Amino acid sequence: MRSIAFAAVGLGFVLMGAGLFALTLRKPKNQPAVPTKAQQREQTQLEEEKKKMYIAAGVSAAVGLALIVLMLF
Repeated sequence: MRSIAFAAVGLGFVLMGAGLFALTLRKPKNQPAVPTKAQQREQTQLEEEKKKMYIAAGVSAAVGLALIVLMLF
């Protein structure tokens, strides 16, 4: 199963995972001292999406590393 194509696809998955992780590092917008309920809901939704993106980044990087490791053996 030694194919450079699998290594390239694996590297692509690792880079995609790194990109998703980098998207989660963006700073949120500045909130006023007393946010409205809508702003609080939006902030809660953004935090939930951030958690999902962390998971997606980890899974993507793991799949990429698995492809690279399978290519080595």
